[in-house]
Amino acid sequence: MPDPDQRAPEPDEPEQAATARYLALIRAVHDEWDELESAGDRSVQLSAGALSTIKESVRADARHGAHVQMPPTPAGPFSVSELTLRTLVRRTIDAVPDARALRTSFEYGSDGSSVRSRGLPTRASCRISARLGAPDLPTLADEVRAAVLLACETELGLTDLTVDLHIEDLHDAPEHHEH
Repeated sequence: MPDPDQRAPEPDEPEQAATARYLALIRAVHDEWDELESAGDRSVQLSAGALSTIKESVRADARHGAHVQMPPTPAGPFSVSELTLRTLVRRTIDAVPDARALRTSFEYGSDGSSVRSRGLPTRASCRISARLGAPDLPTLADEVRAAVLLACETELGLTDLTVDLHIEDLHDAPEHHEH
């Protein structure tokens, strides 16, 4: 039990006065800022350039998507944007004769997942369109799956990716015009 004669020393009067002046000054700055902001004073607003830069940054971030963790390289860890991952898969599917990419989504491992960051991709669900009259749809699906797996392994080092494929639509073959 503390000894009643051993109380914590009271701050001396000059220190208390200095603290009170400091807190009053901070309150005054906040009050003035709030008044200027309410009145629309441009001195407390972001400049047009700063606001434009922030907006463009947010748009780019939304367009590119979250950061996706990739298998580490000898040089260290790396990530790609969701846009990069989707673009690789879309271009790979479009390069397979008789196939067109429609939509691809990914499932991610739990390591590192957050709002702006995803773990290692574990599953790709690809929806494609097949050329009307393609001779064998199951074989086309196997070709697309193999191409996506090879591209993801070769380009990104993803070796344990599962690729689900759904033929969602049929399209006409593009017409070839001779000049």
